[in-house]
Amino acid sequence: METEIQSSQSVRPRTAARADMEPPAEDSRLAFIRDYVLRTLRLQPDRWHSCVSSEDNQRVLQDFLDRAEQRTLVVSVTVAGQLQPAAALPSSPASSSRGRVVYFVKRSRSALPRDCMEESLLYGDLSHNALQHFSALVEEVVAPLLFNSRNHTEWPQVVSQDVRRHVHSLRTHALVVSGQVHGRTLLPLPAGCQNVEQADLETDKRGQVVNKSIIHSLESAVIEWSHQIHAVLKKDSSDALLEGHTPTPHSELLFWRDRYADLECIHSQINSSKVNKMALLLEAVESSYAPAFTSLQQGVLTALEEAEDVHFYLRPLQPLLEDMESAEFPDVRAQIGPLMHTVCLVWANSRYYNTPPRLVVLLQETSNLLVQQARVYLVPEEVLRGELSESLMKVQTILETLQLFRSTYDERRANLSRYQRNGGPVRPWDFPPLLVFSGLDCFINRVKSIKDILLTAVDLLKLDKLQIGGVRGRALSQQVQVLHRGFVETFKLFTEKPYNCLDLNNKEYEEDLREFKLKVDDTDRQVGAIFCQAFEETSGLEHAFKVLDMFGGLLERPLVATDALDRFPLLVSMFDKELDCCTRLYKKHIKPAEEQGWTPVNRNRPAVAGRLRWAQELQLRIKTPFSKFRRLSYPCLESAEGARVIHKYEELMQLLNSLCG
Repeated sequence: METEIQSSQSVRPRTAARADMEPPAEDSRLAFIRDYVLRTLRLQPDRWHSCVSSEDNQRVLQDFLDRAEQRTLVVSVTVAGQLQPAAALPSSPASSSRGRVVYFVKRSRSALPRDCMEESLLYGDLSHNALQHFSALVEEVVAPLLFNSRNHTEWPQVVSQDVRRHVHSLRTHALVVSGQVHGRTLLPLPAGCQNVEQADLETDKRGQVVNKSIIHSLESAVIEWSHQIHAVLKKDSSDALLEGHTPTPHSELLFWRDRYADLECIHSQINSSKVNKMALLLEAVESSYAPAFTSLQQGVLTALEEAEDVHFYLRPLQPLLEDMESAEFPDVRAQIGPLMHTVCLVWANSRYYNTPPRLVVLLQETSNLLVQQARVYLVPEEVLRGELSESLMKVQTILETLQLFRSTYDERRANLSRYQRNGGPVRPWDFPPLLVFSGLDCFINRVKSIKDILLTAVDLLKLDKLQIGGVRGRALSQQVQVLHRGFVETFKLFTEKPYNCLDLNNKEYEEDLREFKLKVDDTDRQVGAIFCQAFEETSGLEHAFKVLDMFGGLLERPLVATDALDRFPLLVSMFDKELDCCTRLYKKHIKPAEEQGWTPVNRNRPAVAGRLRWAQELQLRIKTPFSKFRRLSYPCLESAEGARVIHKYEELMQLLNSLCG
């Protein structure tokens, strides 16, 4: 409410204020505002001096004084105890330490004059609990004043009745709104309810009430109560999900706690002695609203039993969810098992929460909680710009935790029979998992796409260290450096995008990711072509494996591997030739022993030691490339040619082992 400044209550600027408490060049208009603020909020002058020392606050105050379009000034006290001027009411006055704000409103759209501030302003103060004050004003001042029949002596009866009706409507609206603010549904009693007992006595011989207005008032109250109660009964914890929000399980527990308290409040009201007398009177006159009121009472009772049961069985989830919310994300893994175990117990024991719609809501909200914590842990603004190894570790932790939640759900779903209630069977979770995990799967796919980006960066940033030898090595190395610089520029451009890469509604990210992948694919094809050229320049098996080691993990990238696969049969052929060469050396070494009875050995070695050393060197010559072959996961090694070469290797190794034996 606004309070007009009266001339008898005007506040004059303080002429005796200390000069050191006022900022330089403070005009009379600002002094007027200062004095009223300090006086109303009961603050010391140093608070105002601290306020106007800020340039931002000075700008707000000066705009209100001089700018015609700035018609409102609100001064509040922050939590820190400092004055804060603003052009509008604070979003939450109750959050301030004082809980009160002072407002000034210009009467006209113009600058404030210096000589007539009183006539140019409306001012006052507001409490954070203005609704409670308004309700008290209506109940203690307005209603007694206007309901008093002695104040209506000179009014026509129609006017008097109309005033009473409007006052009663004001009282009921204030009561209902006050209850809604506190999360309760208050049912306003009808006008004339105090005359119910008298109306019951004033019935004629046929049982009809003489004063029909009382019955009409009671029936109108039943209609109004029905609208209020039905609005409460139709509320569901899934409403937030259906509206596109992402509530957490805390919202579910809070919903059922508040619903239970609200229904208990409604139940106590409609079963009070006064309301029961109203119901008996409606039955006595055979009103058509009597059955509706009885049905309304039964509906409230049924809903109250459901809310009490659900609230009772959901309470054990509260400490588990608090532990999960307060834990660091890597520690959330340990909380998933106990949480799902408790959910299964709720499903098995609650009479009202063992239905698919209820459980789906709870599991969806649990998924939302995990996604919310994952976003905080990953930090979308840093995941693509920070250290690649650290970001990859966080991404992997998130994927493992979310997959654990899904696997735990599957495991509990398959073993629900363990949670029997009084030896009876437990209803299965026969709803599609897609209803629960659709949002979670989308988030997992987004995190996987980020993981692919990071792995791509790890692979392609290695191009900077790739140095190719051979005749064409220098030219090929220069091509690699060009590719490296191009990828660095592409990756930098992608990671400097201002949007949140974890926002599933962000379509711009998907478009940029598609363009990024196209450029990466082109880079992979060029890397594959460079590998093929470098491989063709190899002079032998050892050089070929050096090229393989040089490209390393790049060869596992799909498009690079496509080109590399075409070169691996040549590698098998080179190894086959190496085995043939070693076989000839073996036969050449064994032939003198068969013909002459002795085998030439290395100089300065005994006969046995020399034979062993020679056999070990030949083994090492073929074992080293073969071990590298075994690490290659390519189909060419599983072909008939590859099997033949492996068989040849094993035969030669047996022969060499016999020499060593």
